[in-house]
Amino acid sequence: MREYPVPFSTREETPFMGGLSIREMLWIGGGFIMGLLATAVLFSLLRADVRNMIICLPAALPFMFLGYYLAKKKVTEDDKKVTFDKHCFKRFKYKRRPHIFLNYRRGGG
Repeated sequence: MREYPVPFSTREETPFMGGLSIREMLWIGGGFIMGLLATAVLFSLLRADVRNMIICLPAALPFMFLGYYLAKKKVTEDDKKVTFDKHCFKRFKYKRRPHIFLNYRRGGG
């Protein structure tokens, strides 16, 4: 029986740190940055002292959890499961495509 070498699949993401892939870490990091911006806005609205900014830091947690949810949630598409963020990007690209259908039937029969 012959053996044929098969290259490894590059579609699967390998874990980078802590069992998370780079894409998942970027989503969580982006959520953290958005949370820090929300914390800065909340900090400025409360007009708190700089030393009291630690009080506003828990406002970043919901954004981090949202990033984790987008990276980890699985959605069923047709016959396969994809993550929620990839599903949203596909849906966005589909909606931006032109949906003009032409009727090629000409004349009567």
